[in-house]
This record gives sequence, structure tokens and C-alpha cells, in this order.
Amino acid sequence: MQKLPVAVILLFSTLPIFGQYYTSGTDPASIKWKQINTDRFRLVFPEEFSRAALDLSFYLDSIAPKVEALLHHRPRKINILIHGRSAYSNGFVSWAPRRIELYPTPDQENYSTDWLEQLAIHEYRHVVQIDKLRQGFTKFGSWFTGQQATGAVLGLYVPLWFMEGDAVITETTLSKSGRGRLPVFTQPLKARLIEYGYDSFDKAYLGSYRDYIPDYYKLGYHFTAEVRRRYGADLWSDVLDNTGRNSWSLTPFRKAIRKTGFRNQRLLYNAVFDSLTTEWRNYDLNLTSSKYRIIAKGDDDYTTIEYPVVTARDEVFAQIDGPGQRTRIVQILPNGDKKNIVYTGFRNSDPITANERWIAWTELQPHIRWENADYSIVRLFDRIEGKTKNLTAKSRYFSPTLSSYSDTLAVVECTTNYRFFISLIDIPSGETIKKIATPENAFPMHPSWTDKQDELVMVLFTNSGKSIATLNTKNDTWKTLRNPSFDEPKYPTKKGDYVWFTASIPNSEEIFRLSTLTGKTTQVTQSRFGATYPAILNKDTLLYCDYSAKGYRLVKIPAQQSWETEVKPADLTNPLVKQLTKQEKRDTEYSIHKTPEIKSYSKWNLLNIHSWAPAYVNIDDSEIYPGISLMSQNLLGTAIVTAGYNAANSKSYEKYHVGFSWRGWFPIIDFDIKWGDYKETFSNQYQINNGFYTIDQLGKEKHLNIEVGAKIPLYLSRGKWQRYFQVETQLESQSISNQNYIQNIYTYLVNFSTPTDKNLIKLPDINYRGMEYSLYFHNKLRGTNRDVNTRFGQSVSLLYRHTPWGNYNAGENYGISSRLYFPGIGKHHSLVVDNQWQKKIGGDTISSESNYLTYLKFNDLLDMPRGYNSIYNDEMYIFNGTYQMPLWNPDWSLPGVLYIKRFRLHLFFDLAVAKYQLQEKDSKTIYRYSNTYTSTGIELLSDLHAFRFILPFTIGYRGGFREVDNSLFHEVIISTSFNNFLVGKK
Repeated sequence: MQKLPVAVILLFSTLPIFGQYYTSGTDPASIKWKQINTDRFRLVFPEEFSRAALDLSFYLDSIAPKVEALLHHRPRKINILIHGRSAYSNGFVSWAPRRIELYPTPDQENYSTDWLEQLAIHEYRHVVQIDKLRQGFTKFGSWFTGQQATGAVLGLYVPLWFMEGDAVITETTLSKSGRGRLPVFTQPLKARLIEYGYDSFDKAYLGSYRDYIPDYYKLGYHFTAEVRRRYGADLWSDVLDNTGRNSWSLTPFRKAIRKTGFRNQRLLYNAVFDSLTTEWRNYDLNLTSSKYRIIAKGDDDYTTIEYPVVTARDEVFAQIDGPGQRTRIVQILPNGDKKNIVYTGFRNSDPITANERWIAWTELQPHIRWENADYSIVRLFDRIEGKTKNLTAKSRYFSPTLSSYSDTLAVVECTTNYRFFISLIDIPSGETIKKIATPENAFPMHPSWTDKQDELVMVLFTNSGKSIATLNTKNDTWKTLRNPSFDEPKYPTKKGDYVWFTASIPNSEEIFRLSTLTGKTTQVTQSRFGATYPAILNKDTLLYCDYSAKGYRLVKIPAQQSWETEVKPADLTNPLVKQLTKQEKRDTEYSIHKTPEIKSYSKWNLLNIHSWAPAYVNIDDSEIYPGISLMSQNLLGTAIVTAGYNAANSKSYEKYHVGFSWRGWFPIIDFDIKWGDYKETFSNQYQINNGFYTIDQLGKEKHLNIEVGAKIPLYLSRGKWQRYFQVETQLESQSISNQNYIQNIYTYLVNFSTPTDKNLIKLPDINYRGMEYSLYFHNKLRGTNRDVNTRFGQSVSLLYRHTPWGNYNAGENYGISSRLYFPGIGKHHSLVVDNQWQKKIGGDTISSESNYLTYLKFNDLLDMPRGYNSIYNDEMYIFNGTYQMPLWNPDWSLPGVLYIKRFRLHLFFDLAVAKYQLQEKDSKTIYRYSNTYTSTGIELLSDLHAFRFILPFTIGYRGGFREVDNSLFHEVIISTSFNNFLVGKK
């Protein structure tokens, strides 16, 4: 039977849309898991997180009805998995299997809502959005495909700008803070609209390699909020209803938007952002800004200079990054030049710090094995020795600060049980000197040493807001300098009797100065778009970062400059937020009758069947046949099971299939079994002497194929280097039995033939036992978003195959492959050089009509030179050289159909040297051959989005000259990278 046609695939099985189900990784096997069950949620968390999880469960149950209200939908109960051992700050919702995953360590850029409460509102709103789609045709599809039907409708039809924009609205209207109130959240979009006008809808949503485009969170909030303000609170609920009920339609989301009077998203976007641009430009025209002198600015189209820090010698250091630049720490010289100090690794939003001897910052460092047990370590640059090292290991430290002429480093510490401390570390030894708990477990943010001995100033955040306080680290006493407020104070720096800090007013972030003697606050700056990161230079000069459409630049003004005196904390509830908040329903209170019980959760909960299909789905080979498929993935992500029945006659030898992957131990264990039977119909007649014969198969062959493998992935990334090592071994066992045939012999007579004999042919069982061993390692320099490839790095893989057992000897095959990356001549260019070698050793001889002996051999381990499908060899060396460069970033749009962001050009030269030998059957004569194959050509590739699907595709042309037959070849290249659809917090 043939494979199912495409129409049937799309109708009955949405699985190929994503290729595989998303897993965030696994947590340490040593964790003792606990759970809390409520009517709406099951929270699963490490034992030490129990207290915080209990508080979160109360909050979730209290806020859930309000989150559900305006979408008029209560979702089915959902699991929440809390990765308490991770130092990463985020959360996401994924479907198939449906769950929420939370990373509970707060970020230093937290706005004035408790981090867990932020996650609760934002991620649960995503659950309500997605679950609401499960109605009408989508619900009908879920009967046939399980959870993947809703996930597919989400991925195909519901844009992320709406998902995230609507969630940001909810986090804003249902709390005292939220990103919708924050000028810094709006700042990049406002600056771009005022300076350049609004971009095309496709560019604004899908981004650009040419220009810096604010992300779809910012686009989505303003788009979704303005539409809701203009057309009512129920519009987006109606849009989701229509999309879920009518998902059989090609454009259900667009059709529902027509209620606004606009035919599609693009026209509605144009109307909204045209008026928004006009509003913001009018405000900008009437704004008088404070004067400053630019000290340093970016040398790219978009550069952010952040976290300036000044030493006692008035040396200035800062962090620089941008879409076309690697994140690095630099020294800002008096003439504005930037001297590179060190390139950093992956970081949370933490300030850097420096003094006369040291520069310190934090980086996220992965656990060597468990993806969800990463750390935040302190990295240190020794300015005397010019060396970088790790000061801490396996730590959870953030926002480090150094005082002048001191070897003591203060950090914010977040423990795995959601407790917060200020910890003091001795740099020479790396030992913790002291660990000071914050009052009432307030979350400390942006600490910095003052000019008083043993004194720190910082922001303390509680549910009452953010206060500015000092800590005497000698006697552990706290003093509040500014009472809690919701105007988002941050980055305090104290010199003498004044504290300079950043806070928000309704339209921008600004610098303020607080007198510790009088308690009065003065507004120091008035900027067009935003001013932040204050630092004092020469005792009387204030450095800070001023935002423009090209990023932050470093500027200076007199430290005692004033714009407005005796200001109070601003109310950030702007008119848009007020209108949106009025739309929220307030009659949705929920009372908790009893404290939920904390119970154990077994990590041996292995089965969670979430999806199925009325077809046999082979994910690895992207094939679909008639049959049935079942998919299971447990909540902890440690057990993934697939099972299926293949009803295709041509595939009856693998009629049944069960696959299991266990990821809960240090090695990952994979097991796959396929079995079935097979009977072939022989309709041919075979000529012999004075007659012919036919063959009839007796019964069915029995096939059994088992693959068992173990691999250990090790995550070794450090600093600017991405490093990964994996060792793997796999056994493939294939058995074929019951190969019995009857040979019917016929003799030719004058005008007819007659049966004369029968032979029973019984072939021996085949028992193939193949082993494979591999090693892989890569070491790659972290790059930028605009690089076409890694610009410096190495990778190497070793592979060996043989058949040590069984009666089927396929010989041996071993090979090695390496890849070297070098920077190209131009910016973002890359030169990639591959060297590959393999050797095959034949196994059993096989019968053939050739005059030469023929042996069983493994398939090639290597990728063929471009333009060649196969090359006969016993030993082969392959060289691939590719120069890759960005060609053009056109940002071309065929609205709603195609958006081309970039063209790339690859120039390649490939070479293969293949050696083999032939031995005559009737003699020992051996003939040895060596052939060379080359190809030269180009690859013209386009990076694009089709139908506004958020994941990019690469489509292009490969053409070249093949030397072996002096011919031209032409190929089409199509590629993408799919993961299951998920929506997150950041």
C-alpha cells in the first residue's frame, strides 16, 4: 500500500508539523519530588521548594478565575513542573504534552510583582488561550490526534504577537506592576517609531538581519492592547472561538479579525501603529530634554552600552552587545574609544563590577549532565595578570559588586528553597565570608558598595513594592532610605550624602538623586526615550546610559544637576492601562477552604499518553503509513514512549513498533523494537536448461529488529566557548526466520510444459548483531545573531561499526570526521573546512554474477561531495571547503505569504579520494584502484518566513560542476529546524 496522501496527513495527523515533541531537558536524578493538587493545578517540585510551592498554589487558585474571566474559559486541570535547581529565569507552556514549566529563580530585572506571581499570571493566561482553541473542528480533530490537534492549530494559526501581547496585558491589569506599565518595556519600540516610522507588519513581527527590531512581546502588547481598547474586551475571546471552531479554514484567525472592519492583520496593524506613531511623535515634539555630553556610543547600527562602573582611579568599564556584536566587557577610554577586556558567556540581566584589581560578572553555566540544573557563577578578570577564571562553582550568585581597593565581593544569593541573601566572598580564597538574610525574605537587587566602609546600598523588593536600603555588613543592620514604591527604582549608587538611582515616570526611565539628610528626591534627567545605569566619576560628574533608536550610549552631566526638585514616586498606571484594567471582571473571587496537602511524587510515573493518530508515523524518516500511533511523554521528561501499528502491506515486516527513551539516569537509554511477518509473491518464471521453475513461499517470514543504545551527553560550555561531548554505543539486532520456499520445476514438451519436480528450499535464519560506537566533541566560539555560521571553532567525531556476534558478518567500518571554523574576510563571514576519512573491511562473501569476489559491507559513514550521490570505495578521504557570507538583507515582503529576510552565498570546493580493490574469484589476483572526484559550485540561499509562521525556513539553489563526467548539476535546498510549539515568559 502507498503512503497516505498529503491531504490525509494534514487532516488526521498534525504530528509532522513539528517533527518531534519538545522537552526542556531533565533534572538531577537525586531530586525527591513532591506534589500539590488543587482543583485547577497539580504542582510538581523538588522537596526543598515545598514552602514556596505551597504559597504559589494559594496564589494560583486565587488568581486563576481572574485570568480566565475575559476569555470566558476555564481550562482543564494542568500540570506545573518547577525546575527548582536551575539558576535560569523563565517559564513556558508547551502542548503535547500540555504542561507549564517554571524556572523560579528571580531575575535582577524583575518588575514590582513577585517572580512566581509573574509566572503564574503570564503562563496560566497562555494555558487559557490555548485550551480555549479546543472546540469545534479542533475538538473533533483531538478525538483522532489527542493534544497535538490543539498544538497544531496554535502553531499554524495563532500568532505569537497575540499570545504574548495578551499575556502581558493580563500580567499588567491583574497586578500593581507588569510590563505594560513600564516605560523601559515600550522604549525600543517608541524610539524606532519616532525615528524611522513603523515597519511593515511582516518585518515588525518576524524581525530583520538589517535593522534592530523590537521583539514580538513589545509589538504584541501595544497591538493587542490598542485593539482591545478600541473594539472591546471580548474581541480576542471571539477570535480564539472562531479559530478553534473553524480550524478547517485556512485563515480562521484573520477572518475573526474582520469584526474590527479591517480585512486582515496587516491593515489593522497599519491603522493602530500609524496612530501610535503620530501620538508618540507629537509627544516627542513637545518634549524638552536635559542636555548631556556623549562619552561613548556604538559603532554599529545598534549597540547597547550598559552597566557602566567607575573605579577609584576614575577608570570606566561597561558591557557592550548588540545583534551584530558578541557580548563583551570594555574599558571606556577618555577619548571615547573602547578597549576590549573580555568576551563573556551567556548571562542573566546582571550588572558588571570592577575595581583597581578585578573585574567581576556572573554567567550561567550548565550542569555537566542535567539541563535543568544550571548554575550562576562569578567570573573574574585579573587586571594585573590579564587572566580570566571562575571565582565560584556550582553557585547561585547574581549582581556582584566590588568596593575600591578590596578583595571582598558582595553578591545576591538565591537558594533552591527560594530564600534570598547577601553573601560576601573573599576573592583570593573563593570562600564565603558571610551570608546575610534579607528582612522578611525581601528580594535584593543591584547592590553596590558605598564610600562608607562595610556599607552596601541596594533595592529590596517585597509585595509592598521596591525600597532603597543600606546594609551594614559588619553588624548586619538594615536602614531604609526610600520607602517601598512601584515606580521601579534600580541601580542605586551612594556617594556621600546622596543616592543616585534609576526610576520610572509615566513616559520614560530617568535618573534621580536622593538626599539621605533631608529625604528629598530630585529628578536629575529628562530624556527622550530613557536614562539609566548611573555612576559617579571624579566625584562631581554623573555618567549614565541614554537610550536612542541605535541603542544605549554613555553620556555625562554634572552630578548635582537638577531637572525637577522634590518629586514623589510616579504612578505608572498610564491611560491605556487604566482603560484595560476597567475592562477586567472583578466578580471572580475565589476562596480557599483548606490548605492543600503536600504529597510525594514518584519519578517512576512513566506513562502519559498525550497524542495519537489514525496513521503510523515514522518521525525519524518523516514517513506516514496507514495504521495507528501512540505518543507518551511523562511530566519529568525522563520517559518518552512511542508505539504503533503499521497496516501497509509493504511494511508488514515491521508491523508493530515500540520505542522507549529513558533520560532519568546519567546515561540516556534508548530502546526500539519492531516486529512483524512478511510474505512475498513471486510471479516470475525463471529459465533453466529445457524448462523453467517458479518459487512459492511457504508461510511467512518472521522479522524482529531490536535497537538498544546508551549515550552520555556532557555539557561543557564555559565563558565564550560552547562545548559539548557525547559518547554513545548502540546494538542493532535483526533476526529473520522461517525462510521456507518450494521450487516448482517444469519441463518443456512439444506444445506444453509439465511439472517434473519440487524442491524444498530452507534458508538458514539470519541473526545480525551490529555494534556501533561513537564519540563527538565540539568547541565553538559564541557568535552573534547575524553570523551566517560559527566564526571560530572545531568539532570532531569518531565512529566504529562491526558485527561481533550472529551469523551475518557485515565486516567493519571506522571513520573520523572533523570540522574547522574560521572567520571570513568580511563581517559575519565564515570559512568551514571539513575533513573526513573512513575505511571498510568486508565481511561474508555474497554470491553475484561478477567475476570478482563480493563482500557484505556497511554503508558509508561520510557525507558525499556535493553533486555525487554515491562513490564506490573501501577507503575514502573527503575534503569540503565552504566560504559562507551574507549577501543581502532585503526584508522583502509579499504580505501574508512570504517574507525574505536574508540572502546568503556559499562558495564550495569538494574533493573525494576513493580507494578500493577487486579480487578475481578463480585466482588470487588483486587489482587496486584510486579515483579522485571533485565538485565546485555555489549555493544561493534565502532565509525566509512563509505564511507568517514564526519558525524560519531556508530555501535555495545549489549548482556546480562535477569533474568526474564534466557535467553541471543542480539541486534545490530546503531546510528548517522544528521543535514543539511553546510560549514563554521572556
